[in-house]
Amino acid sequence: MTHTLRLVALTLAAALLGGCALTRLQAPDITPTSVELVDAGITEQHFKVGLHVQNPNDRALPIKSVHCALQIEGVEVGSGESVAPFNVPAHGESDFDMLISTNLATSVPNLAMRLFRGGQMPSYRLSGSVNPDITLLPPIPFSKSGQLTLPN
Repeated sequence: MTHTLRLVALTLAAALLGGCALTRLQAPDITPTSVELVDAGITEQHFKVGLHVQNPNDRALPIKSVHCALQIEGVEVGSGESVAPFNVPAHGESDFDMLISTNLATSVPNLAMRLFRGGQMPSYRLSGSVNPDITLLPPIPFSKSGQLTLPN
């Protein structure tokens, strides 16, 4: 019986050490690239947002899902999730689409006051988590901030 317990303990220790090595993955860099209105209603709007992801890790990053929240000038305007799983190669890049739902009726008053206060392009913050398709690996948080730019 003691031999069996030792074997189980060694197996668990090896699994935990392997899991610890996996948790050293760095968060990917995610940048918004495009926004397309999909559906607009009075109470809710849906946008397809194109996102570019860069994997800083030395191993491929299979992504099961991505969840995020979008703020403009500090006002939360929406949240969303990726539409399909995807894979980002080691030290590579990939593009994916995310559906973001907003309720502009509730966020527009605060947002409008902040947008009209200055002559510069508004700032954004996209934050959330990447849910990797790797056993025992928890979601990886990410955050990206910057200035919105006008399309060319």
